[in-house]
Amino acid sequence: MTCKYCNGKLAPLRSLTDGEFCSDDHRHAYFDEHPAEAVEEAEFPLTTAFDAGLAPFAPPPAESSAPSGYRVSFAPQEPVPPVAAPPEAVASAAMLADVQPSAAEPVEPPRFLTADAEQRSAREGNFFQKIGFAAKREVWRSGNWLVTAWKTAPIELKAMALLLPVLLALACSPLMPTLRAHVKAEQASALRAQTREALSNQWKVVSERISDRAAIAITDDFRAGLDAWESRSNLTTSWSFDTNGFVQPGPLAVLKPTRELTDYSFEFLGEIQRKALGAAFRARDLENFYAVKFVQDDSGPLPGMRLIRYAVINGREGPHVERKLQSSIRSDMFNRFRVEAHGSDFTILVQDEVVDFFSDQRLSSGAVGFFCSRGEKARLRWVEVSHQYDTLGKLCAFFSPVNLAGVSKQ
Repeated sequence: MTCKYCNGKLAPLRSLTDGEFCSDDHRHAYFDEHPAEAVEEAEFPLTTAFDAGLAPFAPPPAESSAPSGYRVSFAPQEPVPPVAAPPEAVASAAMLADVQPSAAEPVEPPRFLTADAEQRSAREGNFFQKIGFAAKREVWRSGNWLVTAWKTAPIELKAMALLLPVLLALACSPLMPTLRAHVKAEQASALRAQTREALSNQWKVVSERISDRAAIAITDDFRAGLDAWESRSNLTTSWSFDTNGFVQPGPLAVLKPTRELTDYSFEFLGEIQRKALGAAFRARDLENFYAVKFVQDDSGPLPGMRLIRYAVINGREGPHVERKLQSSIRSDMFNRFRVEAHGSDFTILVQDEVVDFFSDQRLSSGAVGFFCSRGEKARLRWVEVSHQYDTLGKLCAFFSPVNLAGVSKQ
């Protein structure tokens, strides 16, 4: 590039900073010779946007009023008709005139960054950022951060950091081969056999405990027949089924899978068709059991129900205890009966309402069963016996390895 005033070749750095002139004197001389380009090519404008807005109301200042050190030329302007300035503009112009410096005081021009200068500043900023990142990376690599962290760490963390390698070394050290070297082959074989036997015995004990605590739920809806029931008589002839598939009990029969149970909940759904329905629980055998009979009571306006319980020991009935049930329990409909046996305490419920409670220690375990004496008739829909049926019992039943005498665990 060449200078616009002297056509001399510009230095590379000069062309980047001043653009089209080789010196400031040449630039000023060029603007003196070409006043028309002074306004367009001036490096620092002397009027602000607000001054430009007031231009129609006041003539431009003369060259003599400009600050020293500046050469200002104005392009010719077309005459503008006078317009009355609003009061706000006049007040603003007066305030501006009060704060403008005098001609004797030098005014430093505002400094604006060109596009090249802005790019150069951005590059310098990125460079310093890179320097900072590199410095941080060098600090990280040098390990100074580790020394600082160790000095500021609490004493407990320092102790753990020192003990952890020692514990790992002790855990991985080959101590077992040194101990085994003093044991003969025959002794080692016997020791392994004893260890296996001890583990097997221990596992058997654990398995038995799990099985003993497992929840048991035994249900029968009589659809598969009466093979699970035991009686002195032939059940195929002494017990019968009605047209709906309900069983009609006869002489005493007990549910075989419940023989070894002690504490349980004995529940069934039944209806008295004529006179009474009998149930047995804690039946050690067919000669020893507790009995409860639900008997029709026609003494009131509605068919009610009475309860009679007694114990049968060695085939002989003990004293009878009778309870009259409340009027809401009717004998001409299906009712849910339940017997809760826990240790020596027994609770009898009908339709989830407690109707009797007693204690007896003569029979500690036994099965459940049903019976109807001569002239009595009833029918049963289902029976359910549950033992240890809580959350822990269900969990133990899930992990129980064996079944108890064919009893299904739930």
